[in-house]
Amino acid sequence: MKTQLTNFLRYTTVITAFTLTSCDKSDSADDVDPVTNQSRWITVAGALMGTTAGDGNGGTVVYSVSKEDARNPNVSISVYDKGFPVKSTRTARLQSSEDGNTLFNIAYSGDNGGEFARYKVSGAGSFVQEDVTVNISQYATTTPRWSKLMDGDKTGVALNIASIAANNATDKTKPFQYYRGTATVLSLDLQKVLINGYKQYQVPLSAEEELNGHCFFRFDAPLLNKAQNKLILGTWMRKYNPATGLTESTFDRLGTKSVVVDYPSLENPKVITSTVSFGDNSGYRSPNAFVAEDGNIYQATQRDSKGSHILKINTNNEYDNSYIFSLDAALGVKNAYVDSWKYAGDGIAYALYTHDGTEQGYIARLDLNAKTATKVNIEYDADLNFGQYQGILVSGDEVFVAVTPVGKDGNIYIFNKKTGAVTKGAKLVNKAGNHYIGIF
Repeated sequence: MKTQLTNFLRYTTVITAFTLTSCDKSDSADDVDPVTNQSRWITVAGALMGTTAGDGNGGTVVYSVSKEDARNPNVSISVYDKGFPVKSTRTARLQSSEDGNTLFNIAYSGDNGGEFARYKVSGAGSFVQEDVTVNISQYATTTPRWSKLMDGDKTGVALNIASIAANNATDKTKPFQYYRGTATVLSLDLQKVLINGYKQYQVPLSAEEELNGHCFFRFDAPLLNKAQNKLILGTWMRKYNPATGLTESTFDRLGTKSVVVDYPSLENPKVITSTVSFGDNSGYRSPNAFVAEDGNIYQATQRDSKGSHILKINTNNEYDNSYIFSLDAALGVKNAYVDSWKYAGDGIAYALYTHDGTEQGYIARLDLNAKTATKVNIEYDADLNFGQYQGILVSGDEVFVAVTPVGKDGNIYIFNKKTGAVTKGAKLVNKAGNHYIGIF
């Protein structure tokens, strides 16, 4: 690493460049980072272990470098020694502004769970919390799922489903009809730092599906469509045994479902169903659906009985069941599972995945138009686990991913979306039980 003085001068130069240089805008999809100039911060996030190696339950720390340093394999980044602890008892749910200058966070669980905070990124471990905050826990609990909409850093949407119960839970003389929870969809103004509004409702399935005990267990990974008049909510399904009231771990899964609500009113929830896939599409801790240049939406699945798929939702906000993209078939594996992925533009995406029931992570380059997938050639390790991964950064033609096995050092890798070229960047210094979970 260079001396502190050299780093200070570099960061000062970067800040000056932000001030004097206008940003070139990409003409690709709304979901792609539009900043293509070289002067932006690259923020790396690491998760601390709680009680078990790799559980990420000990909190989150962040550290930022210039793009030049992120590309440089001779630079070492030690987020756990020099990073900034972001507010969160467990793993923070992080998002960044399009230009990389601001980090957004909603604390997850604990005394400050549900508290939104905004940080100014100033290089290295300098993240200054702005004097603005709002807490959404009374509406979306202390453990909300949320994502920043791709609307120019204007809006975030938090989701929650609470109090799942049978319709006759308090009166067994009534015939059983369904299990349902109360969903909350909350819109957060990221600039004014206030709640724009929220809606709460139950979202029913078909009468037959509900009589068999199926219900929505979680909403996550909200996405604003290209027309900006609908939100598509990813779903995670659950099934209860109507006779016993117990959850069933194995069951015949329904077709993949999304919930579409009007935007910005957040009203009129409508369920749409894919006949291509039988998995969930809520993702876990990262965005799980993206708008392409032509306005179509591409969405990954998880817990799919036939392996993860990439699904297509058309501009009418309905599934296009003629689009069939099986990652099992494309990669030549069984039980592919997408942990995290990112659309890079021009039909190209990168996915972090596992297969064959193991936890070892791999990276694939996807061509959504040709419906092909190729495993990326990097250094893999049996302890590489992307299960908690949050942030894949797309900047211009470059895709940045943090690759560290649990408890072992790794690197930032940079992929060129046009050529597929792979660059091994800065070293990521790890500590026992910890792992890096994103680049923003």
